[in-house]
Amino acid sequence: MTTASETLPTTEAAPIKGRWRNVVTLAFAGIVDAGEDQAMSSMFPAIRTSLNMTTAHLGTITSLGKVMEMIFGPLWGMLADRFSRKRILIIGTGLWGLWTLLIGFSASYEMLLSLRIIAAIGLVALGAPMNSMLADLFPQKERGKVFGVMRMISSLAVIVSILFFGRLAEIPEAGWRIGFITFGALSMLSGLLFAFFLTEPPRGSAEASIYDVAQQSEKKYAFSWQNVAAIFRVPTNLLLIFEKIFGVPVQITILTFAVTWLVDERGFRPGQATTVLTGIVIGSALSTLFGGLLGDWAERQNPRYGRLFIVQGSRAMMALLGYFLFQQMAGGMINFFAFALLFGLFMDMAFSGAIAPMIAAVNLPEQRSTAYAVNRLANGLIQAAVAALVGIVGDQITLTDLFFWTVTISLTLSVISWFAFYPFYHRDRMALNDLLTKRHQELTSA
Repeated sequence: MTTASETLPTTEAAPIKGRWRNVVTLAFAGIVDAGEDQAMSSMFPAIRTSLNMTTAHLGTITSLGKVMEMIFGPLWGMLADRFSRKRILIIGTGLWGLWTLLIGFSASYEMLLSLRIIAAIGLVALGAPMNSMLADLFPQKERGKVFGVMRMISSLAVIVSILFFGRLAEIPEAGWRIGFITFGALSMLSGLLFAFFLTEPPRGSAEASIYDVAQQSEKKYAFSWQNVAAIFRVPTNLLLIFEKIFGVPVQITILTFAVTWLVDERGFRPGQATTVLTGIVIGSALSTLFGGLLGDWAERQNPRYGRLFIVQGSRAMMALLGYFLFQQMAGGMINFFAFALLFGLFMDMAFSGAIAPMIAAVNLPEQRSTAYAVNRLANGLIQAAVAALVGIVGDQITLTDLFFWTVTISLTLSVISWFAFYPFYHRDRMALNDLLTKRHQELTSA
């Protein structure tokens, strides 16, 4: 892309009718998806007893499921860009729920493994098409808010589903089966809701440059394989992948080792340690909404750099708070919980406040589902690499030292890495706007 203009359009697309109905419909599917993702690990003790399994079996189920998600995530994204996103959601999120339902009837480990691998393919069908559709329902100045709402709902759904599955797991033999059957049925119900209540907007409906010709633009400029290569020619997309090297280690090490650290190196009982971790989880869920709202405010104040400021500011605060929480903090559970909650309030600001809206801002409407899927794939690959690295060094140093490197140092490097966006992000936005403006001229002149 080449850029000629220096300013973004001052006009905005008219609000799309029924957009919040679409958000509610998508949110229901997000709740179900979040629950499905937690089902296996949350109810595994009961499944292990019922089917005579071992902990190693859970590792196999989880790892193979993640492999399926990484393989099929980009495929769902490309299908959603090439065909109707609504139909992809009906198939991948709705009809695919049948496989989760059938897990509840598993009679052996082999049967459960096969069904879970197939079900995992559908667990990544929602995210990319949903994010792409949200970008077509809301203009850039409002996208942080809606991404924040959706991510907060999913985060809270994880907490509720863990509690729900924990109760079901206490019912001998039948409890875990009821859990899978229930969420499989709810997933299929989400497909029906998509069919009757979800209205798919034309791609580009919220773009100021082409909103009035979005329908014609969608027909003329359809997704092709060249769009996949185009994603990797946008510097902002590449930087959003690179920055995960410093952003991903934080969450994975905290969620994996925080409870053990609190018990082994701070002297808490397991129940107290779990309560402290809950503070981080609750704060993180709220941070998605706060981050989205702050990101939109920053976008209105400074479209060129505003969202970048939000990421750097939130991660700088996390580096500082993380240093005191994991290196200097002393006292009882209340002190740790309060500080953990404060730390969590900055933990997930970046995605809704910057990353998700930025992906929409630099990618063509017909390639956004694929762009979101590629970003998620990179996240999964880096998570796997970090997990492997932590597994190697975890026994060589204390958990306190581990948190120093994966939280304080990693976040400091993340803040520095985001300076790399300054020369490219606005330029990439302008290049996209120029291309959309050119399309508008071609469509109106024809």
